Amino acid sequence: MNDLLSDEEAISQERSDAFVQKEFSIKNLKLRPFTAGSLLICKKVGNKLITGGESDNSEFDILSFIYIHAGPLMEVRMNSYSKEKFWGAVLEWADKLKISDLNEAGSVIESIVASSGIAIASPKDDGKASGGDSPN
Repeated sequence: MNDLLSDEEAISQERSDAFVQKEFSIKNLKLRPFTAGSLLICKKVGNKLITGGESDNSEFDILSFIYIHAGPLMEVRMNSYSKEKFWGAVLEWADKLKISDLNEAGSVIESIVASSGIAIASPKDDGKASGGDSPN
């Protein structure tokens, strides 16, 4: 068995390591790293910033991404199982930001997603997240 990584694998690993360690914040809110776990939650709740497709509520997608990465971790995980709980928690969390912060938040999230190296579904896709019980 070969324990050496190819150049492509090494670059990918460096990018992953650097990404997980990088800290992001929006105003005074420090965001947890974008990890495989938070990716799963974003997909579970149908966040179009991650799943692709056209969003009928881009502000909610931005605010839910922030909540997933800044809200109390166990609360976020538990709320992701219920559309009503998740929406309520995001709406409560949204009061921590001003409307004018949404543009900065969108730019920060774009940087987070771009630096992660994950492939995002195209807006031309149907935009349906996997799992029929998505909160969005």
